[in-house]
Amino acid sequence: MKPSGLRQLYEGQLRELHRIAEQMRVQRDLAVAAKGAMAGQVEVLKIKYEEALEARKNAELEIEAFRPDVDRATAARIGLEKQLENLEVELAFLTRVHKEEIEELMQQIYVAVAKVDMTFALPDLSSALKQIQSQYDSIAARNLQEMDAWYKSKFQDLNNVTTKHVQSVRSVREEIASYKKDSLNLERELESMKTRNESLEVQIRDAVARHKKEEETLRERIEGLKMELMVMKEKIALLLREYQELLNVKMALEIEITTYRALIEGEDTRLSTMVQSMSLGGGRGGVAISASSTSASVSAASVSGYGAGLGRASGIGYGGTKEAPGGAVILPESQTESFEEQSVEMTERKTLLIRTVKTDDMYESDTQ
Repeated sequence: MKPSGLRQLYEGQLRELHRIAEQMRVQRDLAVAAKGAMAGQVEVLKIKYEEALEARKNAELEIEAFRPDVDRATAARIGLEKQLENLEVELAFLTRVHKEEIEELMQQIYVAVAKVDMTFALPDLSSALKQIQSQYDSIAARNLQEMDAWYKSKFQDLNNVTTKHVQSVRSVREEIASYKKDSLNLERELESMKTRNESLEVQIRDAVARHKKEEETLRERIEGLKMELMVMKEKIALLLREYQELLNVKMALEIEITTYRALIEGEDTRLSTMVQSMSLGGGRGGVAISASSTSASVSAASVSGYGAGLGRASGIGYGGTKEAPGGAVILPESQTESFEEQSVEMTERKTLLIRTVKTDDMYESDTQ
């Protein structure tokens, strides 16, 4: 049996609902996959953030390790500066004392020379004193230059060490600043990723809830369509059974009509033959029976009294026949019994044929 248009419509709607459910399932899987990817990115950012924090801690530890060296270098520089100031003060004091001593010595020499000149003539010692003074000045200048050179070398070494420490501290500070900047950027990115992850989780929850609601709605609709389909199938089966019953009744009626027609035609033929034989045997004085009246009487008897016998009329005719009022020919009792037997046999055959046809139709409808 071919599916009806309503069944095709329901099947099309069911296929459409299944397709929508499959699309929603695919969207849910994509959302879950996106959530997993975002979770992976968040984990990577967490790892980077932890690495940045570790680098920052290491830099702070290095700064703490360098801090005693810096403090020692600073203390040494301050000590050297104080020592330089003391040396400068001492140098100025010694220079002043030296000048005063030289002046005092020169005065004493001039006084002694004057006294010697006054008392007696002494050899001239001014050149020797000038030579001694020049030697003393050269020695003092050389000592001053050496002290200045030593101070400058020490100060240069201290400046170099301090510069190195300052540069290392500056580089460490720059690294710390870059690490802080990277850490802040990572924190901002992590916050943005957390916000995005939360929004995605909210969207996923909304999508899951919406999907569940739509799935429940679709399931309810599918159940309703299934119930309607079952009801329609039951109605179709009922209509098919009614149609099959009507078809069986129609076939039974057609078989019955065919049987009646065959019986009537047989009776007409036999009665026509009987009338002809009776007409030939009886001569002119025989009874004339028309075929039309005979067939009408047989038809009336067959339709009105089928299954109960064809010989209920009264009156006896020529040759063992009975004649009913109005000119109809009625058959004898023995012939009526044979007709009854034949009619019963035909009825049984008809019933068997109807049952066979009905069984075949029911089997056909069940297989379909």
